[in-house]
Amino acid sequence: MIRAWARTREESSPADADQRPAPVVVAVDGSDRSAGAVRYAINEARLRSTGMRMVHVVPAPLPESGLWPAEAGDVDYLERSGRGTVNREAARARAVAPDLEIEPVLALGPRVAQLVTASASGDLMVLGRETRRGAERLVARATTAEVVGRVDLPVTVVPARWQETRLGRIVVGIKTFTSAGELLTHAMSTAAPRHAAVRVVHAVEVPDLAADLGVADAYADDSVKAANRLLETVVAEWSAVYPTVPVETAVIPGRPDEVLVEAASDADVLMVARHHRGMRHPARLGRTPRAILTACDTPVEVIPLRWTGDGIPLVLESAGDILKN
Repeated sequence: MIRAWARTREESSPADADQRPAPVVVAVDGSDRSAGAVRYAINEARLRSTGMRMVHVVPAPLPESGLWPAEAGDVDYLERSGRGTVNREAARARAVAPDLEIEPVLALGPRVAQLVTASASGDLMVLGRETRRGAERLVARATTAEVVGRVDLPVTVVPARWQETRLGRIVVGIKTFTSAGELLTHAMSTAAPRHAAVRVVHAVEVPDLAADLGVADAYADDSVKAANRLLETVVAEWSAVYPTVPVETAVIPGRPDEVLVEAASDADVLMVARHHRGMRHPARLGRTPRAILTACDTPVEVIPLRWTGDGIPLVLESAGDILKN
């Protein structure tokens, strides 16, 4: 169940709502853990010329008699407390971003399901990176990974201390060359209007067997050379479509999560892809994205792949210039 309270501007007609760009959706919990996510969401909303939806989820009451919450008063308390939290967060956001339309939303129910529902009409979802410790941290990390794996739009996970830096660089982590097209399209189309450069990184992991046989260095050298040729070929095709975006490539031996975290240390955002869940990809979110979300101090944007082809996107116009006719 999702409920929304007063917007920062006067209510618009349904026709006006249909014409507005989809908002940036950010999850808030009233703590400092979501502070960086809110700042990032404000920045993204401005860059996208859209509004921001701030979502706070409180747990649903259990229906069985005698279990918490036991009485209707407890439910009312949850709603009042949650409404106060999301309205306070919205007030803070309005104070620093009076130019944005901000929609505070209170959702009642399972956290993952409600966040997925709240994101359905958004353009980007933003989550704060988990900072708690112990068993509570394990549960929260599982929730973050589950939301990232289920939301059908790009999701960015942001450290609590994030501040806008405008480094002008986007790092893209490519796992397989055959499915690189959609991720590169997203990265290039994001970088172009922001005048940002793109660095495309592919990690080559040396198998244990090669190390056991004493050929790890030779294996790494051969693999890096072969991957460099493939990566440069793939990236060149997209560079031709987005000629104003500076692009560089790098193939680096090592564990993919460690390689990408290091490569993104001087970037505005690290972009990685996730596949749709299916027979070939049974897990909602793979091992590498999960590790990156935990360790990376740079915002990490996870893009769900929507198609399986790797053809060049048809871009007829960019920044007023005709690219194809």
